[in-house]
Amino acid sequence: MTGETLPGRPGTLTPEQEEKLRIFWIAVLHIFGVLDKEHAKHLNSTANGVVPPSLSRQGTSTSEKSKKKHGWFGLRSKDSDASDAKPATIADVEDKYGQTAQFKHALANMSPELLRKAFWSMTKHDHPDGLLLRFLRARKWDIEKALVMMVSTMHWRAVEMHVDDDILVNGEEAMLLDSKGDDPAKKQWGEDFLEQIDIGKSFLHGTDKSGRPICFVRARQHHAGDQSEASLERYTVYMIELARFLLEPPSDTAVSLPCCYYELF
Repeated sequence: MTGETLPGRPGTLTPEQEEKLRIFWIAVLHIFGVLDKEHAKHLNSTANGVVPPSLSRQGTSTSEKSKKKHGWFGLRSKDSDASDAKPATIADVEDKYGQTAQFKHALANMSPELLRKAFWSMTKHDHPDGLLLRFLRARKWDIEKALVMMVSTMHWRAVEMHVDDDILVNGEEAMLLDSKGDDPAKKQWGEDFLEQIDIGKSFLHGTDKSGRPICFVRARQHHAGDQSEASLERYTVYMIELARFLLEPPSDTAVSLPCCYYELF
């Protein structure tokens, strides 16, 4: 049984959501080096007169900072009024998980080409609009916050974790080779990773009634300290990315189901 397409996805967007997605794409393509600032300005202004994204790889200029009552995308700040308004800059975005710092670091150290490559590597067989909509929904359709989240995610995937050029490309074989190598650190890392697969700490099997792949998690098989933090993180990312390959439209999420050994065998 296949579930219905949920709201906020390609094909079910409201006019307001479509407009936010369009503005988001312009900002993303600008950061990716596909659109220059003037072209981005033209694309935005021809539709509804919205001030274009004030983005540059060096940050916001002094003249842009002086504009009152307008945020990063030219939208009026929520808390602003006619008498006392401050421009909403990237530094004002909530930074609960340090994503603003990662965003700034990514723009300063990653080329537009690398950011663009990271995005398309993450997309895989997803709908490109669907991927951007994930970030918009996660940030309650706040374009600024969605952009910060997206760019920091690209940095994490490409620079910190090497999700697409290492974990997925090399897979379990690389861990097997490391476990048989002479480097003690790599050997332990590989053994830790393979052990989690061998004991079936988690595995993907079947779908629910909405067509979402199910990841069974056998929590009793996890014991703190049995594996290194790095190996556990790599294993977790590996399982999540495998689940993404099993997604079939209109489903765009998987199900994590805790279970115990005796319930399955």
